[in-house]
Amino acid sequence: MNFYFEAGNVLDKLDAKQGSIKSVLATLPEKDRKRTAAAVIETLKYKAVLNDVIDAAKLLKEEKKLKSRNLTLVLVHDLLLSGGIQAGDGPLKQAILRHKTRLQSEFTRIKIKHGVKSTSELAQTGDERSAAIPRYIRVNTTCWTVDEAVKEFISRGFVLSGSFEDKKGFCTDEHISNLLLFPSDSQWVEDKLYTTGKIILQDKASCFPAQILAPPALSNAVVIDATAAPGNKTSHLSALMKGKGKARPHRLHMFSTQY
Repeated sequence: MNFYFEAGNVLDKLDAKQGSIKSVLATLPEKDRKRTAAAVIETLKYKAVLNDVIDAAKLLKEEKKLKSRNLTLVLVHDLLLSGGIQAGDGPLKQAILRHKTRLQSEFTRIKIKHGVKSTSELAQTGDERSAAIPRYIRVNTTCWTVDEAVKEFISRGFVLSGSFEDKKGFCTDEHISNLLLFPSDSQWVEDKLYTTGKIILQDKASCFPAQILAPPALSNAVVIDATAAPGNKTSHLSALMKGKGKARPHRLHMFSTQY
């Protein structure tokens, strides 16, 4: 059963944007990594459908022992799509099996609703999953203001809205003050705004260190960037400091000792 807990934990971390699939899986013991990776990837393919099945069967409402949706997703995936739950008998497995008939019925109903004959036709492709992830653009406020950047994008035909999912839609981030969200397929590498440094392609997770640190914009301030691979984060610090003080990147070396 530990295998299922590990897979559910990986999905929890992915939902919390705590890393990529590759980086999260890399933290697992090597002997479990391959099996867990397969379970996570296959569950992600059918995540939307499995969520619909679980909700339609009212599984989480009726089984209070199932406290984790992601753990439930992995268990239901194996029940419906992998020939059964590969674990010894226990309370969580029994909680799923009590609803086996209802889960299978709801899964069949969804296949009919989507007009598919093969289960594989319900799989969500990588392109569809990536479309739900925006292209993050940080406005380099050492060059211009966020308002000026927004006006520039609007002049290009983009529409400032609450969503980035429209082809010409973009929006501001709710947590990072100078971060904008654009459609995932938008291209910026050859754009003049990027080549001149007015915008920086930087993932949201990479923006948090500087934002949380909230460095003072004082001429005598000294801020040390000791994060891994300083670069975008250092320039973000500098932008928040409005060009005042000093933002110094420092490389820290980590040593491990085997006993």
